[in-house]
Amino acid sequence: MSKLDDLISKYCPNGVEYKPLGEVCKSIKTGLNPRSNFKLNIPDAMGYYVTVKEIVSNKIVFSDKTARIDQGAINIIQQRSNLEYGDILLSGIGTLGKVALVDIDTSYWNCSESIVLLKPIKALLSSKFLYYYLQSESIQHILTENSVGSTLKGIRKKDLELFPIPVPPLAVQEEIVRILDNFTLLTAELTAELTAR
Repeated sequence: MSKLDDLISKYCPNGVEYKPLGEVCKSIKTGLNPRSNFKLNIPDAMGYYVTVKEIVSNKIVFSDKTARIDQGAINIIQQRSNLEYGDILLSGIGTLGKVALVDIDTSYWNCSESIVLLKPIKALLSSKFLYYYLQSESIQHILTENSVGSTLKGIRKKDLELFPIPVPPLAVQEEIVRILDNFTLLTAELTAELTAR
């Protein structure tokens, strides 16, 4: 038996409980659209305005095409989003289901309203576990099935709050994250090796 099998036998002998996403997150919020709130790309804008385009291969990636915002705009968006290290970003409008873990300093950027910010309750749910689970086929399918709109598809917050999330004990979550981190690392190394050849 593997360590994961041992942990599941010990902590989840009757299976894993599922809870609605809204019950395992402190908050589910979005960023903010400029509209009359602030302007993009003004001369002194040094910060970044993250949209779906900045979520690349499950990372937050700034480029020369990323819109810029000033500190005033960052502060305005922050009042709504409360962006913090460890949050999960999920694209909720347009290209649905792109996911990133906030693992960089949050003082110089914030998000558009097309990005949903999820804050897991740490005593129940590991950020990294939620990050991996949101990439799963089952959640990606639920996102697609629950999207609304004709031209620009989106997911409503009230629907997102109902998404079923497995909540095994933290020890089990940590082992699953360790396995997936190793798998991700090996996949990246293999891809780099194949590219080099």
